[in-house]
Amino acid sequence: MRPLIALVPLLAFLAVACSDKSEGAPAEAAAAVASPTASDSSTGEARVTPATGGGPTGSATGPAEHDGQRALAHVIELAKEPRVSGTPAEARAATYIAEQFRSSGYTVEVMQFEFDGDRFRAGEVTVDGKTIEALTLAGSPGGAVSAPAVFVGLADEEGIAGRDLTGKMAVAERGVLNFGVKYENVRAAGAVGLVVVNNRPGSFSGNLATGARIPVVGVSQEDGAAVLEAAKAGREIGLKAPPTVGLTKALNVIARPGTGSECVVLVGGHFDTVPSAPGANDNASGTANVIELARALAVDGLDEGLCFATFGAEESGLYGSKALVERLRSEGALPRYMVNLDVTGIGARVEVIGDGPLAQTALALAASAGIPAVPSQLPPNSGSDHQSFLDAGIATVFFTSGDFSTIHSPADVVADIDMEMLDHIGDTALLVVKDLLAEVAQG
Repeated sequence: MRPLIALVPLLAFLAVACSDKSEGAPAEAAAAVASPTASDSSTGEARVTPATGGGPTGSATGPAEHDGQRALAHVIELAKEPRVSGTPAEARAATYIAEQFRSSGYTVEVMQFEFDGDRFRAGEVTVDGKTIEALTLAGSPGGAVSAPAVFVGLADEEGIAGRDLTGKMAVAERGVLNFGVKYENVRAAGAVGLVVVNNRPGSFSGNLATGARIPVVGVSQEDGAAVLEAAKAGREIGLKAPPTVGLTKALNVIARPGTGSECVVLVGGHFDTVPSAPGANDNASGTANVIELARALAVDGLDEGLCFATFGAEESGLYGSKALVERLRSEGALPRYMVNLDVTGIGARVEVIGDGPLAQTALALAASAGIPAVPSQLPPNSGSDHQSFLDAGIATVFFTSGDFSTIHSPADVVADIDMEMLDHIGDTALLVVKDLLAEVAQG
């Protein structure tokens, strides 16, 4: 049950804490919209900005335990806007996160890396003089076209049969066929553009086969109602897709106990979002947990070997965590353990993902503290940043609250975040990190 929260004290705390802040699956191959992340993307070359200095060692204040109210205040701040990688909003979020780490005494590094920016290219659809936001599917060429529209159902054989698409704008519903097949079907029938309408709330992204010849965009279910109505009536629809972006830059924020300190235990989570999603649960919640854990663990002094990281471009394919892993691997400095926090703000219990002894330890520690926790696994065709570390042979554990119902949508808002759930996950992660540090200290 979600507790009532006094927002006035929270906002008062936030004003103090935030001062001086600058502003896929076979059916649909690359549209993993109902899961924390689409995976299977290669990492761009990692580039690093110079490390910025930390505050005085051990300058963190407050209790030496995870504080759910502080974590919720960070969620409120981060979820003010979508944080799409490669955008000014991502940079604003990175600045905020860096300030929080620095205020707890850590040395902070903002790591710049490259990723494929085509996954979330903005686009436009014009219907009856109204401009609707769209996302250009990866692999689509840029271009602008306006033509009479034809509704083609799912863009399958039944939807195409008997319809003359020569010089027309095809409008299809998402579902059943992957985007590449929809594209090939309407292009072969002569269409000059394709608009795909989501079959669930919110926006989506996706991939086409390389070499697409006509522009293809997707619109949300909410905006798509007007598009479907116009197509079924044969009215004119305009489409604009920007040129391909290729590699662009995103950010990781890394906190260490000192410049060049080794990371034996790394606690992390991504802070980026998909377009149009405030991302309160996915993943301002996990980012807030990371920030709050860094503060709580610094109250009695910084622990050598303990680092924290928030990753960019997770939603585009785990690019940020992959970039950090590759850099640490090249330096011979991979961590021994990685603790991941993703989608931690809504749910009834702590879900622990991992098959090794680290997950079993987490479950035992939660049980000893009276925290409801169960073993779990991610849905098919989904992933999170722990996978980048797991693939490198690093022991990982992933904490989530398990409710993915609103992620990747405009409905992922602060009002639904459960402070008690944030605290349960934060408390469990804190117990695990302390246990790992004790193990490391024993050699």
